[in-house]
Amino acid sequence: MEAKEAKTDDEEKRKKSEVDEDLEQVVGTVEDDIGEAIQHIRERELLFGQNSLLATYGSLISFVCANNKLYNDRTLQITATLALAKLMCVSADFCESNLQLLFTILEKSTDATIRSNLVIALGDMAVCFNNLIDENISYLYKRLNDTDTLVKKNTLMVLTHLILNGMVKVKGQIGEMARCLEDSDQRISDLAKLFFTELSTKDNAIYNNLPDIISNLEL
Repeated sequence: MEAKEAKTDDEEKRKKSEVDEDLEQVVGTVEDDIGEAIQHIRERELLFGQNSLLATYGSLISFVCANNKLYNDRTLQITATLALAKLMCVSADFCESNLQLLFTILEKSTDATIRSNLVIALGDMAVCFNNLIDENISYLYKRLNDTDTLVKKNTLMVLTHLILNGMVKVKGQIGEMARCLEDSDQRISDLAKLFFTELSTKDNAIYNNLPDIISNLEL
């Protein structure tokens, strides 16, 4: 009698397990479908859809940023470039189509606030669209030589975060970060020391880039 009851319990557990597995497969498929739908809306509808309000503002903001001599109000340009950067975190296509414009502004803008905002925004974009930023990371490294201390500090903080968290690859430009060790601003120097201290805990990261680091420190 007991053996028969035990056999019945085992069968019920097996059936319940099979039902649970079937439910997990169904739920997993539904979640995948929802994820794909959300991704499609994010990529193709929010900034490109015919009925999307953001789509209208996206092209307007790009136009204002690209024509900063015509729309030369400082507050307008600060707001427009920040808005553009935020929208670029929504869609990879929108980000890619406006990335060169953003880099041009970063290189040529005489306003330190705009440059500082864009440096931070590039860090956000690297989290969203890693490949796009990693391929153009040299634009970010250049800001380590910025004339403004705040821009330089923000650049160092963003690069530290991206490199230590594996979001961008450690490349030859790391020598530019080594030069920050000798920066006249104590905050920047301390940040650089903290970066290299953390980097030293990762396998051969400093050793592999040692020639570039030494050559930059000797300049």
